[in-house]
Amino acid sequence: MDDVVDDQTYQEKLMGLMSRSAVSRRSLLKRGLAIGLATPAVVTLLAACGGDDDESDSSDSGSSGSGNATATESTGDAESTKSTDSGDSGSDVNKEFVMVINSSVADADPQSAYDNVASSLFFAAYEMLIRFDGESTTEYVPMLATSWEQNDDATEYTFVIPEGVKFHDGSDCDAQSVKDSFARLLNMGRGPVSVISRFVSDADAQISVENPTTVKFTMNKPEPLFLSAMASEYGPFIMSMKAMEEHKTEADPYAHEWFSQNMVGTGPYFVSENSPQDRVVFDRFEDYHGAAPFFDRIIARVVSEDATRRQLVETGDADAVAILPPEDLEALKTNPDVQVVEYASTQCNWIRSNYVTIPDPKARQAFAYAWPYEDVIDGVMKGFAVVQGPIADSVIGFDPDVPVYSTDLEKAKSLFAEAGIAEGDTFTFVYGSGDTTIASMAQLFQANLAELGINLDIQQIDRAALIDLNYGDAPAEERPHFTSTGWWPDYNDSWSQFYPNFHTKSIGSAGANSSYYSNAEADELMDKLEVATTVEEIEDLTSKLLQLMMWDDPAGIFYAQLTKTAVLSKDIRGFVPNGIYINSFNFPDMTREG
Repeated sequence: MDDVVDDQTYQEKLMGLMSRSAVSRRSLLKRGLAIGLATPAVVTLLAACGGDDDESDSSDSGSSGSGNATATESTGDAESTKSTDSGDSGSDVNKEFVMVINSSVADADPQSAYDNVASSLFFAAYEMLIRFDGESTTEYVPMLATSWEQNDDATEYTFVIPEGVKFHDGSDCDAQSVKDSFARLLNMGRGPVSVISRFVSDADAQISVENPTTVKFTMNKPEPLFLSAMASEYGPFIMSMKAMEEHKTEADPYAHEWFSQNMVGTGPYFVSENSPQDRVVFDRFEDYHGAAPFFDRIIARVVSEDATRRQLVETGDADAVAILPPEDLEALKTNPDVQVVEYASTQCNWIRSNYVTIPDPKARQAFAYAWPYEDVIDGVMKGFAVVQGPIADSVIGFDPDVPVYSTDLEKAKSLFAEAGIAEGDTFTFVYGSGDTTIASMAQLFQANLAELGINLDIQQIDRAALIDLNYGDAPAEERPHFTSTGWWPDYNDSWSQFYPNFHTKSIGSAGANSSYYSNAEADELMDKLEVATTVEEIEDLTSKLLQLMMWDDPAGIFYAQLTKTAVLSKDIRGFVPNGIYINSFNFPDMTREG
């Protein structure tokens, strides 16, 4: 391929520069990224070159990127994919939609799986009562429910579903089915249960069947975020209780093992083939209660290799892919056969800083000032991000008055001295094998620290080992100083971003707090945030948490809010992205232009 020839040419030129000591390792990485060399090639080149980075090249700032977390019309924004008609141009139009996903789905139980790839498939077979309206993360539209209302103090929420709704197994879905499905979620207590249990903990006491089509949820206090939680793609899906009764066992009273491999919901498609390591096929459910979707069949192909996923959508063998590296997305923008739809997400990425082995807040501040923000955003991420703190700017409670960091090596040097970190001290940065994007970031970080006399030992480990490290119970002293992570809330709520990553109770296997961050004031603010009863209270508590965890006692190096993308065939219409439903597709609304 031409890309290979170009990469080889770039490598030869850059190797020549390096051999003549014309550029430093830091500048070499920045220049390679700026001229379009694929990230894996740059990392391989650096490894081959070896040597120390003893030269600063402040004149080379890397490639420029827009940095705007918005869809752009030139690359196929959400508006441009909307159909001007029904999309049904005759029987000769291909009504099979093929998407490629990057991993298999081991658990297809929507009340157990806490997995983004799985949830992207659930949107074909299952329904929540409501979902977010288009790109909005604060407004809602019907899914299974046709209408809903809440009382004045937000303690009662009532939903109405249509008559005659059928599950894929032919059983009826009524208000009792809705209550029983939520009871399963709460009583089984797996994965995403906290999405709903935060508001409703006892199905018998708090969920009532008013009539065959009406179900009411009663809160113990005002809950202004309940509707947002009900629109989450994690947990509140309605499942067939007939299927549960038929497949449960004494050891598995909720038939979780069976549901982990089978889907029975009320959605527009039912599963006709499930080969988890290869593909999942959904066919149109003829008894679907809503408007019939355009596509007769949805096929989700499992393709782990980035290059192969890109190739499939370029050749037209796939209609959509949601996960590709930044350099591939940049290249695809120039391909007239595809649409690259960019949209602002709620995902924020940061570097976890070991709270125990880097105990001084000034030291953690120094590392934050040493992070190469501009080089990472523009050079590595190709502008598909903006610098941000731990929550996105569209999440309730975000405070634009809390500043973000920028690279300041002089400030970092001063703070390192105050914290007692001396030249020659060594810190470790661990990342998962195959993650060349993080590898590039780590190299740039290493180069900045080298200018200050600080050593960064970059280590690559197996991805499974990294996951075990992040979610296991290894003591802080056995963990690296730095690892990378990314997170977005289950619904529009700052607490669901803060709590699993930064609360003391979430340390180790109890959550995702692998940095062992433990600040009593932060814990208290998070605990208050969990039970807040007004939006104003949420905003005040969130602002205080942002100030505390970014500046007063830094919990990590917060560097990006991501702009996400979906790559679609040029003839696909009706796709509307949502910043919380990341990497998902709104199947019932999509069509193919004839």
